[in-house]
Amino acid sequence: MLKNFIISSVLFLLCNNLKAQPNLVFILTDEQRYDTSIHYGNDKIITPNLNKLGEEAIVFENAYVAQPVCSPNRSSILTGLYPHQTGVTQNKIPLNDNIATFPQLLGDGRYKTAYIGKWHLGKELDPSHGFDKMISMEDGYHWKEDAEAGIPYRYSDYHKWLIEKGYKPDSKRRGTFSRNFCTNLPYEHTKSSFIEEKAVEFFDDNKGNPFILYLGFLEPHTPVNGPFNDLHDINDIELDNTYGKFVPKNEPLRNKIIRINETSSGVKLSLNNEISILKEQMKKYWGLVHQVDLSVGKILRKLRLLGLDKNTIVVFTSEHGRMMGKFGISPKRFMYEASSRIPLMIKVPGYNPRKIKYPVSQIDIVPTLLKCFGKPIPSFLPGKSLLDFTSSNVFIEWNTDFSEDGKPTNGKNYDDCPQNREDCRRAMMQNIRTIVTPNGLKLSISAQDFDLSELYDLKNDPEEKNNLYYNPIYRDSIEYLRKKIIDWQEKVDDKLVL
Repeated sequence: MLKNFIISSVLFLLCNNLKAQPNLVFILTDEQRYDTSIHYGNDKIITPNLNKLGEEAIVFENAYVAQPVCSPNRSSILTGLYPHQTGVTQNKIPLNDNIATFPQLLGDGRYKTAYIGKWHLGKELDPSHGFDKMISMEDGYHWKEDAEAGIPYRYSDYHKWLIEKGYKPDSKRRGTFSRNFCTNLPYEHTKSSFIEEKAVEFFDDNKGNPFILYLGFLEPHTPVNGPFNDLHDINDIELDNTYGKFVPKNEPLRNKIIRINETSSGVKLSLNNEISILKEQMKKYWGLVHQVDLSVGKILRKLRLLGLDKNTIVVFTSEHGRMMGKFGISPKRFMYEASSRIPLMIKVPGYNPRKIKYPVSQIDIVPTLLKCFGKPIPSFLPGKSLLDFTSSNVFIEWNTDFSEDGKPTNGKNYDDCPQNREDCRRAMMQNIRTIVTPNGLKLSISAQDFDLSELYDLKNDPEEKNNLYYNPIYRDSIEYLRKKIIDWQEKVDDKLVL
């Protein structure tokens, strides 16, 4: 206890010994699993810049998302609120203008603020949510809002950038550049290179001002394809036996349905795939992570060249992970480690690096930044500063992205159902709440226990092969953890009935 107090006090002093107005560079990737750098046990993937950042940062080895899907978790990272609190409980829901992001909570008008890249929280072409400048990367997310306002189609900044470089849109219907098209471009014209270029320009324009810069990379999101597909040796990729024919005992019906229907880049990652196919996909995925690493390296080198690194806090994390064939499942949207656990590194100038092993949540990032910027943490934020170095339970939520008729909002129909259609509809409509404890227990409960719940002992079963929920030995532990989830729900005003 004394040790934690001393460490926390020292770090508080270090944070407050930064210049009165430190800078922030926040790097957010998409679908990047935790196991994608040497600091998370992967010494085969080529990420020299992320490796170097980790050597200078606080590395949180067991960091978890608030919800393992794009928009909800982005809303949590930016606001410090859970998805059910922001109202962004699924994709295609914009972040309400009344919900404050970190720049707005900071409340310091002297900062130059910008967001570059994937936004995915509604309109992205006009300044909003505390950002003076929005540099957009994808077409279409804002078109609904534009149409409602009577505004003709407006294309992203990346779209215009490609046009200037002589490219012609591949989509004839709306004149856009598809994601597949962009993944086949040389590195210097990829979305990551675009972000890198615009970030460097932002530094040059604001080197005399305090600034907050958020960078939203798309990579290594699907399509799993890019200029570095063949960079890694496929023999270096080791997949545990959950990537073969293995299915966890007492598997929830929801998982089975998604396995049947989901694909990744045209390849159905299923129990029918050979390991060689899964390894080929992972090899390309590693190539995308390397692509991000290159851009991150150039961005951080520019900071050093301008002498800004000594007063700039750097955060590196990801929106969520991806299953990539584990248990025959492709996408995110699961409480499994491959989907819900992500890298999190925070570099505070002047602070000696260290590794934190106990579980932490991305919900705590905003309180952490507020503390480092010398600001009080508002009482309505449910999280705490990670710089206090106190372990606690982590909570993750899944809020269904399916309509009331049981059809997914992405338009796919789950006709291939392993049980009767009504059971499948109800399974896909189930909300889930999860707790991860410092001693490695992970309990996931579906609403009203309709679908099978899950309990894993991560210390003894890190691959999550053995669902212990129905083992009578763990009955007392399950009831204890269920009560912890309900207590948390009361604290954060979560109305879901378990």
